[in-house]
Amino acid sequence: MVSAPPPAPPPEAELIRVARLARGLSPETAADRTPVRLRGGRWRHIEQGYTRRTPFTPTTAPAKTLAHMANTVGLQPEQLADVGRVDAAEILREIRRQEAAEEQLAPGPTDPRVQMAVDILLDLPPRVREEALRRLGPEHRRRIEEG
Repeated sequence: MVSAPPPAPPPEAELIRVARLARGLSPETAADRTPVRLRGGRWRHIEQGYTRRTPFTPTTAPAKTLAHMANTVGLQPEQLADVGRVDAAEILREIRRQEAAEEQLAPGPTDPRVQMAVDILLDLPPRVREEALRRLGPEHRRRIEEG
């Protein structure tokens, strides 16, 4: 008995895959950088367009998940809209709008070392960044100030 070939990935999945590869990210690293709950295995399933080997179960990303994946790998809303994912493009536009608003509200540091520290924090995967910020509780802040 010959099994059916896997379904072709949807066009948006191919966009995500190519953009991820262009950034040099593994599915696990990309998933860690995405603020929604997503693991590397699920990222792979979305890129492949299916979840099981036999029988193949087609899968597509929900709009919110796809928008956050697209943001992580640097896609533009228009790219998602061009492949028929207007729902995810709309969410991605809102993500970008909120990020821009947050950047404008935050005053820039006057000491370049502060900007370096901020850049390092922003480059960390969200889970690691949250842990680092949590560790900067009152006791650590005191130690730093007493330094």
